[in-house]
Amino acid sequence: MELVPWNRNVPHDLWDAFDDLRSEMERSFGGFRLPDATGLLDRVGSPAIDVIETSDEILVMADLPGIRKEDLELNLAGTLLTIKGSKKNEQNSDKRRIFRKETWVGNFSRTIDLPANIDNEKVDAELKDGVLSVHISKKEEAKTKAIAVRVE
Repeated sequence: MELVPWNRNVPHDLWDAFDDLRSEMERSFGGFRLPDATGLLDRVGSPAIDVIETSDEILVMADLPGIRKEDLELNLAGTLLTIKGSKKNEQNSDKRRIFRKETWVGNFSRTIDLPANIDNEKVDAELKDGVLSVHISKKEEAKTKAIAVRVE
């Protein structure tokens, strides 16, 4: 029996620890395939987002690969934008069998606190190529205005 070397380095985060454990188990068990669940909960519970401010609007972009429009729900209450949704699990069938599954399935939710100067009545959302774009106009008094400077 061969001993597996043990490395006592402290992982940078919890998912690094799972990656290390999975790697050790794959090395120990040879050809057996282990499911890759690392990254599951962080992506499922909290999709990656960008919040961008322009002179006229706030743009929220969320990475939602594989999510259908019908499985997505957006709510804007005050300055809180909530993005909720789900990704369904693909099933095996007579014509195909899933050999390895690394993509996540399940429910996700993300709430973003936006600046107070948004206009809740002027909101537009689009889901294209796995990216959700939510455009929220700023209130008129909050829009950036150019001010001319006089030289005397």
